[in-house]
This record gives sequence, C-alpha cells and structure tokens, in this order.
Amino acid sequence: MPTYTEPKYLSDVLLVEVKAGWTKQNIVIAATTTALAIGTVLSKTAAGIYQPINFAASDSTKNAVAVLASSEAISTGQQKAVAIARGATVSKNNLVWPDGATEAQITAALVQLEALGIVAQNTY
Repeated sequence: MPTYTEPKYLSDVLLVEVKAGWTKQNIVIAATTTALAIGTVLSKTAAGIYQPINFAASDSTKNAVAVLASSEAISTGQQKAVAIARGATVSKNNLVWPDGATEAQITAALVQLEALGIVAQNTY
C-alpha cells in the first residue's frame, strides 16, 4: 500500500501574524538546486536577493532575515516567493535549517529573527 506524506502548510509554521499584509512580503529567491520548503530560514545578499541561510558564509548570507512562507521548486533562475519578514510568531520545531547547523548557530539566528519581530516558539 502506498504511503502519503502530508505537505507542510503555512499554518504549520506561521502561528501568529500581527497584521495580514504587513507580516508577509513578496521577495525574490536566488536560483536553487534543491526545492525549498515552507519554514526555510532565509538570509539576504547585498543585492537584496533572498536565499537559505548559509552559516559558513563570511558575508550577509550568514544572517537570518526572514522565514519562507511558500514552497519553492528547483530553479535555474531567480523566482518570486513570499516570506515572513516581521511581526510574527513561528513554530520553532517547523523551521528548516541547513544540514549540519549547530545549536549555537540556530540560537544566534533565532536571536536575529527576534530582533526583526519574528519570535520562534516550540509547538507540539
């Protein structure tokens, strides 16, 4: 019998939104070789293009600035997306981090998000 895996929905990640139309914003995501799930923690390049946070970087892409609010497919070019950018409570255990992220890196990124008004809380 085939198995079905329920996809992740925005409501799995976004718990409280301060105001519709203010918490989320349209963004441009960099080209990606992997599909991006709702809840992926994002950084922003100097050019203003968003991408998954990269803790190994030495530039602004190591800083958390938003959380992806839409699933995005593999793309060879930039694509439009929606991000949780401010004024929200998100599910800490549904955030998506890069493979190998340490607890210290995650904690630092959560502090950066909280400075933007994005508070992460555990959900059950």
